Amino acid sequence: MHASILFFLAVPSFLAHGIPLHHKSAALSAPGFTSIQSGAYFVEFHGEPASPECDYEHEQFYQEVKDAGINLHTRNTFKRLFNGVAIDLPNMRNLEKLGSMATVRRTWPMQVRTRSAAIPSANVSPNLMYAHQHTGVSKVHSELGLTGQGIKVGVIDTGVDYMHPDLGACWKTPGCPFQYGYDFVGDGYDSGTMPHPVPDPDPRDTCDGHGTHVTGIIAAHGSRFSGVAPNVTLGIYRIFGCPGNGAGQSADDVILKAMEAAHADRMDVINMSFGGGSGWSEDPLSVAASRLVRDGIVMVASAGNDGSNGLYTSGSPGLGAGVINVASFENWMITSLKIDIFGKNGNYSIVHSSPGNSKIRFMFDTPTQVVAPVDSAGSISGCAPYTDRYDNQILLVKRGNCTFVDKAARAQDAGAVGIVVYNNEPDLMSPTSVSPNVTIPLVVIKPDDGQSILSELNFGPVMLTATNGTVSTNNPAGGQISSFSSWGPDPELHQSPAVGAPGGHIFSTFPLDLGGYTSLSGTSMASPYVAGMAALILQARSKNASVDEVRRLLLESAHPKPAANSTIPMSPLRQGSGLADIWDSLSLMATIDPPQLSLNYTENRASFGDPAVFGLDNAKRSQQRDSADEAVRKLTLFNHSPSSFMTCTMTNLAASSVSSFLSNGSFAAVPRSWPEANSTGTVAADTQPHAFVDSPELPIRVPPGASQVVEVRIKAPSGLSAEDKWLFGGYLRFNLLWDDQAGTAQTLHVPYTGFVGDYTKLDVLSAPEEGLPFVSLKGSPDALEDNAH
Repeated sequence: MHASILFFLAVPSFLAHGIPLHHKSAALSAPGFTSIQSGAYFVEFHGEPASPECDYEHEQFYQEVKDAGINLHTRNTFKRLFNGVAIDLPNMRNLEKLGSMATVRRTWPMQVRTRSAAIPSANVSPNLMYAHQHTGVSKVHSELGLTGQGIKVGVIDTGVDYMHPDLGACWKTPGCPFQYGYDFVGDGYDSGTMPHPVPDPDPRDTCDGHGTHVTGIIAAHGSRFSGVAPNVTLGIYRIFGCPGNGAGQSADDVILKAMEAAHADRMDVINMSFGGGSGWSEDPLSVAASRLVRDGIVMVASAGNDGSNGLYTSGSPGLGAGVINVASFENWMITSLKIDIFGKNGNYSIVHSSPGNSKIRFMFDTPTQVVAPVDSAGSISGCAPYTDRYDNQILLVKRGNCTFVDKAARAQDAGAVGIVVYNNEPDLMSPTSVSPNVTIPLVVIKPDDGQSILSELNFGPVMLTATNGTVSTNNPAGGQISSFSSWGPDPELHQSPAVGAPGGHIFSTFPLDLGGYTSLSGTSMASPYVAGMAALILQARSKNASVDEVRRLLLESAHPKPAANSTIPMSPLRQGSGLADIWDSLSLMATIDPPQLSLNYTENRASFGDPAVFGLDNAKRSQQRDSADEAVRKLTLFNHSPSSFMTCTMTNLAASSVSSFLSNGSFAAVPRSWPEANSTGTVAADTQPHAFVDSPELPIRVPPGASQVVEVRIKAPSGLSAEDKWLFGGYLRFNLLWDDQAGTAQTLHVPYTGFVGDYTKLDVLSAPEEGLPFVSLKGSPDALEDNAH
């Protein structure tokens, strides 16, 4: 007889409940946080969805529930993408009974996803037209005439203001882009405070804006900019209620209903600009997304905005098999809303942030006087009451010492009609001055611009106007990965993200009641960019391209990018295959399968380096070096030219290796990299991965319209210590040349990643001295040792 041992999870009382998304110059907009809804569960049955077994299993389940005397409430029933039900279970002790029933495959807790408020960013945003020049979209529009005509794109989000003139100003009328959609929740819905949806057929959003912004990136067709695929047909599936009803949450069963509706409407492409789920590819939304892919729908999802939290931050549903989850890159040209300044020494324009309250716009059509008074505390920070009146004037104050709400309230009490805060950091940032007691607009300007106005005030009065005009400048961070973009891999070491697109500071449509246009940042903006690209591919191929082919075209034509001030490619766990380019995608005369290689961990002989796993013949097995740090993978090269031979060579681009652990073994949220940033020394060859084609005949020649299998050997960096838990990676660069008259040459990239060491020996919980949860015996203040039984 064995004695039972009770284990307890000790949690220090000072632990925060979450880490907020933050980016100093942009509102990170992708809905990203998840929690669990108490007492709510998915129950999954054994049979495949949409199979004859479904109806029987559903009937049998309820009979088993009745026989067991279990009280439950059915929230939703699923048969199309997921075979099961969503339930409320008042007595959680019955969960074990449910799990043991013959019809039940497994049960899942109900996740709820919290979307970040769709607050405009710093209004410093790459105009989409500039972005299009760097991603091939402009060239595809102008030279190929592709606009997404005839392709159906579903947007599962916060709804859309379909009355926006740049989106058609219509709903389901002949010729209108909006022909499908449904509101699954209603304005007042929040899974925490109002957990019962009130659905209706109209998904119009006039209160949030996230979905309107996303839709504009895909399909806007107005005077300010054009979307990636401006002539697609749209389906809008609303899953979030209005802000202000609580935390702004939606439960996964509501989202799954929307996914099933998009499937029923036969969308060609579906965009889901949210993430942050369980991180496992087996959770219900990821499984449903994979089944959408299986049924021929291109699924695109945001990778997430948790880059500041380091590796393993990509979440579901983007981790589903075949889903294209998208990283965010910064763009090249900044288009900013401006303030025009008029002073004794001349007139000039400066840029400003979004307003602190999106419903109170910073608009002054006629010149209004700017003053910079000191408050009653003798400060220009505006945190104390003012002793004088400043009726109908705009106050200039310095950032710091109190909240933006406090500054706005003090200025308003003194009679001001607006407030301009000059920042104490070089960039702009997104202020928040939302308060029922504040009715005047607040914006932030750069510190140098604030000093310029202060200097001008020494010579006389200063006036300003703000008329929604814009000014464009180069973005010094253009083409670089966005700092907020989430890292891979998933918990099973599969690669994530898949590819990248512009998502940092994107200017797009917004509900008319909230200003009509604004700038948002996030992988939420990068995802619809790629969804639009997928629509262009489907139009170009007259819908005769499979989901796998669309994915290969997007990934293999992408361009891997180095980190800032470096020549070494960033890890594929940061950027996927690189920055997408739709012109190059549509120009490809060859593809490779698979488009990504996840190598698992080096000490796992069963899946990293064992030749038996990869189907090598006996002769090859005898030649295989008995080395656990070398993997062999088979790739198939497809020559799509009907008349020309293709010659292929391959080179290896070693990317940065990354680790979540410092050399002393402590955890680091920001991954360290090797080679180290700004390193000028020689990098030892054994600290980088190597790869080569294993073939006696090089270069490889593939006949017209044919394919050829090649074996690639990838050697992990043996010079990196397994104790440091490195994730290595790189890109197989395939250099292709055709013997046609033009001598066509193209380059394709296949990223690979792996883990140095034994992944199964990673600590599940951090050391107790780091102040994080730990496991202990009941009544003991000490953590359980690793070798305890």
